[in-house]
Amino acid sequence: MAAAPIAVTGFSHVAISVTDLDAARDFYCGVLGFEELPRPDLGIPGMWLKVGALQLHFVETDQMPTPGRGFPHYALHVPTDRFDATVETLRAAGVPFLGEPSSRVDFGTTVLAAFVHDPAGNFIELTNVGPA
Repeated sequence: MAAAPIAVTGFSHVAISVTDLDAARDFYCGVLGFEELPRPDLGIPGMWLKVGALQLHFVETDQMPTPGRGFPHYALHVPTDRFDATVETLRAAGVPFLGEPSSRVDFGTTVLAAFVHDPAGNFIELTNVGPA
């Protein structure tokens, strides 16, 4: 009997560890403008946020994981025509950047990228490369 094909079609959500849920809420909802969603009681502190059609799930922890090789991060889409204004708004809000925003050409397309980090130290890439 042949195995059924695997039917993974995308991401449901990304789970992110933070050490201070209130600081994460202030950053992600207050600065980035994400919407908090209802979350069932899972027995540990956390929150679920909506960003576009996607979700980020947060879990509060006492100690952040130690990042390994490969610069662990996740990327958020910012449309090209709003990229510079978004960077300036984040700077004005005091969000720390890891270096200056950059651009490169991938397969004939100009890719904009800037890296920030949240209050727990998670790195976030802001890029004009959108969901496929």
